[in-house]
Amino acid sequence: MIKILVVDDEAVICESIKKPFAYIGFTVFTATTAKKALSIFEKNKPKIIFLDILMPDVDGLELLKQFKAMDSGVIVVMVTAKGDEATKQKALALGADEFMTKPFRFDDLRNVAIEKIQVLLGEAGHMQKPRILIVDDEEKSRNNLKDFISPRYECEIDEASDGESAIEKVKATKPDIILLDIRMPGISGIDAIAEINKIAPDSRIIVISAWKSPDVATKAVGMGAFDYLDKPLSLTVFKERFDSALVSIGMLVKKR
Repeated sequence: MIKILVVDDEAVICESIKKPFAYIGFTVFTATTAKKALSIFEKNKPKIIFLDILMPDVDGLELLKQFKAMDSGVIVVMVTAKGDEATKQKALALGADEFMTKPFRFDDLRNVAIEKIQVLLGEAGHMQKPRILIVDDEEKSRNNLKDFISPRYECEIDEASDGESAIEKVKATKPDIILLDIRMPGISGIDAIAEINKIAPDSRIIVISAWKSPDVATKAVGMGAFDYLDKPLSLTVFKERFDSALVSIGMLVKKR
């Protein structure tokens, strides 16, 4: 599980970054002081740090130096209201991996995190192929997902046409990512989520359904689905969520 540390003297900023990252599967720690940040870093060894510069006790640039001294490979993204060019160049010279200014968009933070973590995983040689299970009663839908995933990712793809066979395949293979339809003959996708979570609690379930109901989406996520996407599927959105799911479990699988 990829760990993230958010360091900002404003608790509301820490939470605004923490919640969406935690929602998509990352383990997120927050700190509003340098002392707490260093303690969390030493104990939990996060892979990526979002770091403010204007801190009350220790300047963020000084914290950056300390983090890099303890672990030169940690990814540090400066997120600050102090966006002048001189500060940016100083941060980059001290080893910052990225420099972003406030106000920020979460999508930008997520994209930077995914990009940097994928590079880190690649350098570490973490190239294991994740197991993907596509569950949909429509063969065309399964084929469309396979045709999109196969040319872009190094992975093993299996498929199932109903909830019952999906559960049996989960028992046998413990897939890392499950792409799951809701309306299927026999066991529905909603009921399958509960069974899958019992069998393979670490699997990431991305629901892909034509059932456009906020209540169903909320129920699916509440039962443990990683995400809920509507059909017809936007492949751009799917790629973003699929990448998030893969990176959150520490896998790099993009074909070069």
